[in-house]
Amino acid sequence: MSLRARLALFLALSVGLALLFQGGLSYLAFRRLLEADLDRSLLFYVDALSEGRRPPRGEFAFRLVQGEEAHQSPNFPDWPRFTPGAYWREGWRVLVLEVPGGTLTVARYDPGAAGALARFRLALLGSGALLTLLAVLLASRVAGAALSPLSRLTEVARRVADSGDLSHRVAPGGGGELKALAEAFNHMLERLQAFLERERRFTRDAAHELRTPVAAALAQLEAAEAGYLPREEAQEAVKEELLRMKRLVEALLVLAREGRVERAELDLAALARQEAEAFGVPYRGPEALPFHGDPLLLAQALRNLLRNAFLHGEGRGVEVVLRLEGEGVVLEVQDQGPGMPEEALKEAGRPFFRASRKPGEGLGLSVAQKVAEAHGGRLELLPHRPAGLRAGLRLPFNSGLTP
Repeated sequence: MSLRARLALFLALSVGLALLFQGGLSYLAFRRLLEADLDRSLLFYVDALSEGRRPPRGEFAFRLVQGEEAHQSPNFPDWPRFTPGAYWREGWRVLVLEVPGGTLTVARYDPGAAGALARFRLALLGSGALLTLLAVLLASRVAGAALSPLSRLTEVARRVADSGDLSHRVAPGGGGELKALAEAFNHMLERLQAFLERERRFTRDAAHELRTPVAAALAQLEAAEAGYLPREEAQEAVKEELLRMKRLVEALLVLAREGRVERAELDLAALARQEAEAFGVPYRGPEALPFHGDPLLLAQALRNLLRNAFLHGEGRGVEVVLRLEGEGVVLEVQDQGPGMPEEALKEAGRPFFRASRKPGEGLGLSVAQKVAEAHGGRLELLPHRPAGLRAGLRLPFNSGLTP
């Protein structure tokens, strides 16, 4: 059964039960009012019998049973003996009272009252059935209107699944949770579309970048085989291209990890000091700083920032800085080189982006940015006054830092 049918059925049942409950209460109230009036007239009849007065208007009858003796009016129906209480019998309202030594049964014939109760029951059932049918039709319309955004969303999801085209969107409409669901679905499609576009661009650029060192190495080998280059020179050139391809593959593997890190307890200050010594640059920061993160990825990101400083910052005034700042820690490489243009700072984290014509893969800053994001932080590229660049990883305390 569809969601629309279930919702319509639920609404119809709710309306039907409400009508049944209200009709039942109305019937009980009307019956009690009618019976109270008849019982009151029967009590007047009892008073008239005891005082020898004329009975009230209407057809009344009585039967008095005391021991073995019984007295009754000529019109009293042929009924068995009743226990004390109030009853309906064939259009008669019967009231049985206890008296000394027996019972007094008084009855009033009023078929109009019994008919009124029957007609009232029929009217309640008929109106209830009609209103329930109208509720079913109305509930179906209301359910259809209420679920139309969900139907549109289902249709768009089906078109996306069949065609693979993520440009489809759910038309705005509806309200409340369904509107929020449609907006969230559109936002998800936008994110997926942007992700796929980035992946296509990344795959295209990666294929191009990997093809270049392979083609260069092959050309060197062919030149050496043809005798145009000395074998030693060709080997050095091939080795350089293979090292470049190795760096490319390592960077691509980091970018493909999608934020998955293997965290461990480490000393971030010792890691920064070790990489600074390896590049022969000074380190400025605390002696020790416990941290919970991936040491291999953090070391690789810092090496990329240092290579970038030596390549594009011309190696001038390079130093590694580690400091606590606000709610996090900043691991930064500063240089005093020519810096980077403002428009290039915005694109520097994009894979294969090069701000200059200097050799490189264009993946160093992308890897650093990916490592920072995997640890819950971000890559920051800021001008270093009066000249140079500050490239750093800003990592939050909630990634495992113990200040």
